[in-house]
Amino acid sequence: AALAALPVTLPASAGADGGTLRALYAPGTRPGADELAFLLSIADHAGTALHATQLIERAGARAGEQERARLARELHDSVAQALYGITLGAKTARATLERDPDRTRQSLEYTIRLAEGGVSEMKALLFSLRPDALEEGGLIAALTQHAHALEARHGLTVHADLREEPALSPDAQAAAYRVAQEALHNTVKHARAGQVWLSVTQDAGHVTLSVRDDGRGFDVTAQGRGTLGQRSMRERAAGAGGTLEVLSDPGQGTRVTLTLPATRPEVSA
Repeated sequence: AALAALPVTLPASAGADGGTLRALYAPGTRPGADELAFLLSIADHAGTALHATQLIERAGARAGEQERARLARELHDSVAQALYGITLGAKTARATLERDPDRTRQSLEYTIRLAEGGVSEMKALLFSLRPDALEEGGLIAALTQHAHALEARHGLTVHADLREEPALSPDAQAAAYRVAQEALHNTVKHARAGQVWLSVTQDAGHVTLSVRDDGRGFDVTAQGRGTLGQRSMRERAAGAGGTLEVLSDPGQGTRVTLTLPATRPEVSA
């Protein structure tokens, strides 16, 4: 039997060895160059997932139960499912390589899409785990990265109107990003939408974040103040001095609007 062993590498800052990815082949078969390159890609994804887990553990020491649950959920939804899908796609491609080249090509294209989506989501997740990421990159960069991840991973069409960086305090900036994350997560998990409209606008005194989808909607009055996700968004909005409005009707999609106070520009003496 042939054994392919590839290192699972972690960043130098992780201070640990990621181990080895091993692939065993039946007697008489050996992996080709393309298969080895594909296995190396999976090993790289595994290293990214391990590093993300380390970051989540560090963040968990400081975050509350709700924040840890959100991070764990995002890690599972993005990395774990993407790696599982990549594995299935690779196995299908290998099984049909000789007898059905067209199906092999379809399986490889599906696998590539999963890998690209997983990378985009992991970048967005790692970005959100860094405490200084919003301060350095800004809200617009963070939302743009998240929008790309949604398109690659879930096949949604995201119409993003993200122009100039809004004038927000650090707390308000973090609240806006978390509210957008939760609203987009709800769209993916519950709305069955095909399109999402994401925008950030600013007038003289306020910054408005809007997330709208064309999904199945729901009866807002029947849910009172809403689910745990909605309550979390409202609490974040209130904590930053803003307000949150959720509008929806069955079959009419959903719109989440966050309004935050804009910071006043500093006046030089």
